[in-house]
Amino acid sequence: MFNSANPKNKIKTLHSLTIVFWNANGVRNRSADIRNFLEEHSPDIFLIQETKLRPEINFSIPNYDVYRTDRPQRNNAPTQGGGTGILIKKSLPHYHIPTPQLHFVEATSISLNLTNKEPFTVTSIYILQDTDPTLYTLDLETLIQLGPNPIICSDFNAQHQNWGSPINTTRGKELVRFTQVLGMEILAPPSPTRFGFNSATILDLAVIKDFILPFSIISLPELYSDHNPVKLTFQLKFTTLHNSVTTHTDWTKFQNYLKNQIDYRPLKINSNTDIEIAVEKFTKNLQNAHRFATKMVKKSTATFIHANIKDWIKTRNKTKKAWQTLRNPLIKTELNRIEKLIKKLDKNSRQKDQTEELEALNTEDGIRFGEKQR
Repeated sequence: MFNSANPKNKIKTLHSLTIVFWNANGVRNRSADIRNFLEEHSPDIFLIQETKLRPEINFSIPNYDVYRTDRPQRNNAPTQGGGTGILIKKSLPHYHIPTPQLHFVEATSISLNLTNKEPFTVTSIYILQDTDPTLYTLDLETLIQLGPNPIICSDFNAQHQNWGSPINTTRGKELVRFTQVLGMEILAPPSPTRFGFNSATILDLAVIKDFILPFSIISLPELYSDHNPVKLTFQLKFTTLHNSVTTHTDWTKFQNYLKNQIDYRPLKINSNTDIEIAVEKFTKNLQNAHRFATKMVKKSTATFIHANIKDWIKTRNKTKKAWQTLRNPLIKTELNRIEKLIKKLDKNSRQKDQTEELEALNTEDGIRFGEKQR
């Protein structure tokens, strides 16, 4: 939490709330792609469906809090399907809402609590593929009771002429019926969100209730999946604390300070008072070392992504847009080739960074990672 008494904490006024939702078809090995997208678009909230993560797999993004609901592994399956997640900027006041018992969808929910505004209840859901197309709305009814002003985003895999589909599927008709009965609204972008080899449909939708805010919603030909991310922007003026600085500690300086200040010879302890004095002295040395090695630096919301990876992502997005427009199989082949290259570069980059980090860790006797002790 930011300390409002800190003069470096400033009130920042924003004029829109941006939510992006995306069926990722898996987020592993896509760290650079997702971080680059978040850096380019800076959404306040990023909802993901089909994360395909297992509980033991770490997934974190700088400057965002991450909440996720992983699908329990079934029958020791080697791969994991489904799963939902929400990324929200750390600067936004919010809390995670525990997922209630559901039968037909997977979900992750948060409550967004902006200053002087009613709370918003934001939910990312994934509808199980074998779900009866008329029953999933039972879980939707449960989810809209989690809090006021619900915003539910998903690949609903539902088609209806109300949002530009050529046909009305059973799931689409059920969603229309459900929202009409409860007085809810379906928001859909004007262009397709899911692209197959011979199809282009609008499947990724947002369902809202009790909203009177102006909004815009568009499908973005970015990231890599058969689904485009959908950007939903509400015109909403609100304020948030903006911390413009952070601290950086040089741990080498920290160590050197302690080496020069601390007498490592055994202490003569004869009483409880001696212990208290020794502990107090040691604590002061730690605090002084930290002050000596720490400085204030300007805070950046950018995440480091190697320049060549950013360039390839830009090329990939252009290629994806060209394929979605022209539907040329040769362009699709090139798109897949570029994506494989991005994944390979990202993997190699992360391995290189980890190796350099390990090699920089010196043990007390000067042995580096990978060297044998003699």
